[in-house]
Amino acid sequence: MSDQNWGPGHPSQNPPYGQMPPMPPMPPQGYQPPTPAYPFASWISRVFASILDGFVVPLPGVILAGIGAVIAFSGSEVTTYDDGSVSAEGGNPVGVIVMVVGILAIFLIEVWNLVFRQGNTGQTLGKKWLGISVIRESDGVPLGPVMALLRWIMMAILGGACFLNYLWPLWDSKHQCWHDMVVRSVVVRAR
Repeated sequence: MSDQNWGPGHPSQNPPYGQMPPMPPMPPQGYQPPTPAYPFASWISRVFASILDGFVVPLPGVILAGIGAVIAFSGSEVTTYDDGSVSAEGGNPVGVIVMVVGILAIFLIEVWNLVFRQGNTGQTLGKKWLGISVIRESDGVPLGPVMALLRWIMMAILGGACFLNYLWPLWDSKHQCWHDMVVRSVVVRAR
């Protein structure tokens, strides 16, 4: 057996006692490791996915709440006062219950879609239908439910504070909104 087959750490590969091994070359100052190249999703596909997720996906809950409102307020007497306020009397309590269940269904559908489904798979139903996905920028895996929840909260805060959040992908090199930058996610075309 020859010395050339022995790996690092073998006495024949270490420098003599008291001498430091040679240092690997240092990267130039300001060096940033290359970011993975992803096929970023277009702005328009993100907009349409948001429309689908906001209006089509929660539609069963909206329909249920609407039916409940019709039941609750059909047969009730609506009074408009001089100060512009309105009151309804004689409403059906079953309809109110159905309406509340519908509103709760809308909320639960949104949480399931935007937090758990998107967190675990990278796709809401709207994103799946349009072939795009949200992933961690660092390694390309789905965000997980906790980061998907944070992304949803940041989207509500930043989007509510400034509509520019939603337009930012139009000129950003990675097509990111500010809420994507906060959680370090990118929206890409699904493979």
